[in-house]
Amino acid sequence: MEAPQTKQSTNTTSRNLIKQAIMIGSSMVFGLILGLVCHAFGDIIIYKSANSNITLSHFILTLSELIVNLFLRLIKMIVAPLVLSTLIAGIGNVQDTKTIKTIGIKVIIWFIGASIVSLGIGMLAANIIQPGKNFTRNLPPISNTHITYHFDLIKFTLHIVPDSVVAAMANNDMLQLVVFAVFFGLALAALPEKQCHLVREVTDGIGKIMLRITDMVMSIVPIVVFASLLSIATRNGLQVIQSYGLFLIEFYTVIFVMFIILIGTGYVMMGKRIFKLLPFIAEPVMVGFATASSESAFPRLLEQLEKFGIPPKISGFVVPLGYSFNLCGTMMFISFAAIFIAQAYDIHIPIEKQIMMLLVMMVSSKGIAGVPRASMVMLAAVMPGFGIPEAGLLLIVGIDQFLDMARTATSVLGNGIIAAIANEWDVKANKNQTTST
Repeated sequence: MEAPQTKQSTNTTSRNLIKQAIMIGSSMVFGLILGLVCHAFGDIIIYKSANSNITLSHFILTLSELIVNLFLRLIKMIVAPLVLSTLIAGIGNVQDTKTIKTIGIKVIIWFIGASIVSLGIGMLAANIIQPGKNFTRNLPPISNTHITYHFDLIKFTLHIVPDSVVAAMANNDMLQLVVFAVFFGLALAALPEKQCHLVREVTDGIGKIMLRITDMVMSIVPIVVFASLLSIATRNGLQVIQSYGLFLIEFYTVIFVMFIILIGTGYVMMGKRIFKLLPFIAEPVMVGFATASSESAFPRLLEQLEKFGIPPKISGFVVPLGYSFNLCGTMMFISFAAIFIAQAYDIHIPIEKQIMMLLVMMVSSKGIAGVPRASMVMLAAVMPGFGIPEAGLLLIVGIDQFLDMARTATSVLGNGIIAAIANEWDVKANKNQTTST
């Protein structure tokens, strides 16, 4: 009787996921429509006072951005303890640490390969589509000022290891938290059960509590999605879409290709199970798209992967690491955007120079992943070295919210799929070990 119950539970979960996805999708549509209406009638004064007047658009923007910022603060509140508890509990409860080491090496190699492929896709697509050709005659004037960021391998290497785990938690530094949690988990796994039984129970309990808090926070996601799209549409109206419509279509077409490649790769590695995985990670992908924040999708992605059957020892290790090394959506965007700007200024970049720029972006991205709007900062740092004016960033900064939404969703999808693939590797490794024994 257990199998039918399990099947029924899975069907119920799938129906709930579909309902949640529909609610989020509806919230996006309604938020966008209402935002366009508020943009059109935003000058209407709804409150008069002796000092100032409050317009409809000001009220809507203030309220919607308050909701979004509160949600992001709630997410940041749970990210650090969730990462630590799930990763420590996952590794600490595993006696065979060889499996984790083997999977860890495979995952890192995968991340490097995925970053190179993503950068290459963006570069290839920009050369084929040529989005910057005849883009506009009114280009931003070229200036000599730029954001000064230089990748320093020594500083980046030192940054990986936290000098204070408390500071890493306060800053939500994902990579440093992963490093500390891996060391803690490996030490916990190496000690006898009698000595660390209480610690294992505490970490397991904290992980379950944090997942429960995640459920509580995520219950307001449809409201947050509605507020986010309402704010964007109220602020920009149709002007941004009308001015940059073709560029957005071209970029989203490349994003669609990225989705197909990621899902196709998952099919090659997992078979038909990839299609069972997609409904589980659909909500985190949509949350990432609507909020343009990887952090907002992170807790839900961990939870949904566990519901799919991926143990915390895998998801709790792969997903946090992926947010530092596997931002495939961002990788594709920066190469696409750099060549787009060069084309807009009618600057010819030979293919060998493009490849060199791709490699520089590949290395630099790993040292700047935690910076807000990291793609913009990195573009401003890399482009001048290849003769591309950083003033061209003004061409895309106005629509970067829409671009960020797409690249965040792509990165969330990529991290979810690689976590599932890593689990497949773990299952096969366990089978081989059992067979050899």
